[in-house]
Amino acid sequence: MSPLLDHVVLGGGQDASAVTTTDHRAGKFEAKFFDKILQEEIGGVKGHFGPINALAFNPDGKSFSSGGEDGYVRLHHFDPDYFNIKI
Repeated sequence: MSPLLDHVVLGGGQDASAVTTTDHRAGKFEAKFFDKILQEEIGGVKGHFGPINALAFNPDGKSFSSGGEDGYVRLHHFDPDYFNIKI
């Protein structure tokens, strides 16, 4: 959950039943952002080629990290537009 906004980030993007039949280069695993009050998706970030196991906002709310079974930890920094999202 974001420390600054009413947003939550969740990992996902591909059905578990399709994981073993999909080429690893076609990764469809992404972090998705939702407004926690309205429960509407507001955006997503693609990048992992395996299931996402960990997601966390930086305490300052200006970035988040994701860790996946592909062996990568990714650090994502929000651009200024993120803080002005209107739903």
